[in-house]
Amino acid sequence: MLSASSRCLSLSSIPRANALAIIRQASSHSSKNKEPVAVSTPTGSVGDPSQSPMSQRALPPDDGKVRFPNPWDVILNKRRFEYAMKFKGYDDPFDMMPVKRVENSSPENPNLLPSCNDKRLMACICNEDVYHLKWMHLHRGEPKRCYCGHWFKLTERQFVDLSDFGITEEMQKPAAH
Repeated sequence: MLSASSRCLSLSSIPRANALAIIRQASSHSSKNKEPVAVSTPTGSVGDPSQSPMSQRALPPDDGKVRFPNPWDVILNKRRFEYAMKFKGYDDPFDMMPVKRVENSSPENPNLLPSCNDKRLMACICNEDVYHLKWMHLHRGEPKRCYCGHWFKLTERQFVDLSDFGITEEMQKPAAH
């Protein structure tokens, strides 16, 4: 129960778990005695809602219609990139689908695999009747031969123009690790 001396509490002075209980207690206490109890957050803090860019945005007039947010404003990061690529017609935005091998590959005519990085791990199905995969690392600029005799080489990935969706080419490139 709140005493008369503690009519105004600061949420920063109490643990998070107890904040909701104090707010509920204050609201039930004020409904019985009809005396308001103020619960305030400290001003200028990181979680201050008045500092949020969303609170500074002008709201449309209330005309009784239900409005949903634009999905492109809600979707972020990899999911946004994936949806933008699929919207442009690319079904494999992360280059994860299997690549059909060239029949007669050689060091001069290897199977080309696109990659953003300087190296990539790949698997070759040397024999279609066997479910065992042969794994190998490919490095950019160096053609490599598999156990079955096929040659593979990494190529530079061509980036798609996704500026319509707010995604630049620098955002598509992988981050340096």
